[in-house]
This record gives sequence, C-alpha cells and structure tokens, in this order.
Amino acid sequence: MSRRSLFRRMQLEKNQWVKSINRTDFIPSSSAVVCIKHFSSQFIIKEDRIVRDDSSELVAPRKIWKVTNDAYPSIFPNQFSHLSHEPSTGRNSPYERITALKLRYDQKFAEWSTNDTVNSFEIFQETYAKKLGDGWLNIRTDNFVLCYRLDINQCPSIVVSIKIYKDLTIEIWHDSVLLKTKS
Repeated sequence: MSRRSLFRRMQLEKNQWVKSINRTDFIPSSSAVVCIKHFSSQFIIKEDRIVRDDSSELVAPRKIWKVTNDAYPSIFPNQFSHLSHEPSTGRNSPYERITALKLRYDQKFAEWSTNDTVNSFEIFQETYAKKLGDGWLNIRTDNFVLCYRLDINQCPSIVVSIKIYKDLTIEIWHDSVLLKTKS
C-alpha cells in the first residue's frame, strides 16, 4: 500500500480532509499520511502519459501510485454511509455540454430520418392518414394523395394543399400558388 503525505494544501482543502477522515485523534500536518485505499479510483494516478512530437502517446505505468491535487479521502468501510461515499463526478465545461447536446440531437435526427423514410407510394397511402393533424382533409386516388386545409371563415377556400404522386413527387400549394415541387 502506498502512503502519501498530502497536507501541503490550502486551508479549505485541509478542512475537507479533516471532515472526511472524521477521527478525533487525527491531527493534520505536513507529515500526516492517509492510505491510498481510502481514495476513489478517479483520484488515483496509476500511469503517466506523454505525447511525443509525432503525436503518438507514451503510457508508462507508475510503480508508486499518486493522487491528484484535488483528491480527498472518501472511502471508509467502517464508517457511517454518509461519511463513506464515492464522490460525484465533476461537471463538464459549457463547451463539452453543448458538444454532447449537439451530438445527441444529430443522432436523434439521423435515427428519425432513417425510421421515417417512405419507400413506396403504397406504404405512404397506408400510413399518412394517422399522421395528419387536426383540420387536414384528404382525397386518395390510385395516382395521388391530396392533403389540404380549408379556410371556412368566409367563402370556403383551400389555404394550403400538398399533393403526393405515385412516383413520390410532391407539389405544395399555398393560396393557389405553387410553392414547390419536390421529387
């Protein structure tokens, strides 16, 4: 077991150590030691890593393990559970959180676009009616499906319509103007 002198620290860290160790006979000093088995694995450095000039990484296992500068003892098997615990993981930086969030959104979009693909007109005809929102009407033929919304406030008129042909070409109309044809 490795024992390390760990009390060359600021007062705040020193107080955290005293609270964590929770012994009446413990006196913190520069010569005080705590066994490494009382530290969570996230605080123990077991190997050194060096990046070479050619960008490769050299990993050398340490003969004598050491603890990180922010380490504090937290594992005490014979103590009450609120005194012996695994420390929580640190927070990610805002940049890391945003990057992870974008990655999740990209994965969800890729999954959605893969699962939401219509491969044939027949499959579309079977499933489209379930996905239409309130207020949409539709006409179904062998050659196309027409989905439209009516403005019934004054003289009834078609506000918007989407026409999907058998070859999956789409026409979008708004107020009797063709906006887009997509194939």
